[in-house]
Amino acid sequence: MTFMGLRLALLEKWTPNYILNRELDRVTNITESALLETLKTRAPEASLKTLDAKKPAKTLEEKRDNMAKQQVLLVDALVQALGKDEGVAAGRKALFEAGKLLGLETRRRLGAGENTADLVRAAKILYRILGIHFNVEWHTPTHATLTVDRCALARAYSEVACLVLSATDEGVVEGLDSSMQMHFKNRITNGCSTCTAEITAKAKEGIKN
Repeated sequence: MTFMGLRLALLEKWTPNYILNRELDRVTNITESALLETLKTRAPEASLKTLDAKKPAKTLEEKRDNMAKQQVLLVDALVQALGKDEGVAAGRKALFEAGKLLGLETRRRLGAGENTADLVRAAKILYRILGIHFNVEWHTPTHATLTVDRCALARAYSEVACLVLSATDEGVVEGLDSSMQMHFKNRITNGCSTCTAEITAKAKEGIKN
């Protein structure tokens, strides 16, 4: 095992608080910037009305709450300005691309390879930062079901906000492994007991499913 591979394995088991806090700041900046840029482009009249002064955060949990509340404000502003369907579509597009960038950066920083084992390890570290616990069941080498049984963000997210923000997770998977894709089927904010998503291999160019 390489040094970076060993580092990834160790961080999967235990991630120091200073890394959790630093990486949460990175996730916050990337997702908020994506939504703000979309607002400025698609609904400039709404972009300056959304930012509330954030309460000082002393703990990781308080940082997560601040991030989630700000994300909800930005999504609500986008939906109010563009209408639900167009607002959701615009938000999801922006956050999917932001998620891909986040996943790619995370893979490089952790030294993860483009394979399913490292995909899951890196995702577990990233989800730990967000207060999310999940399990992955592989049905075949190219098809798995991801089940989230605990999500610290669900208490702050509305159904629409979760629909938009979950595009970030879908983008992260492609950033971590460009050969794979993920699509959510059920969400806790819809009243389900868990969130579930299907992870599958992307169709090769020139081959139709």
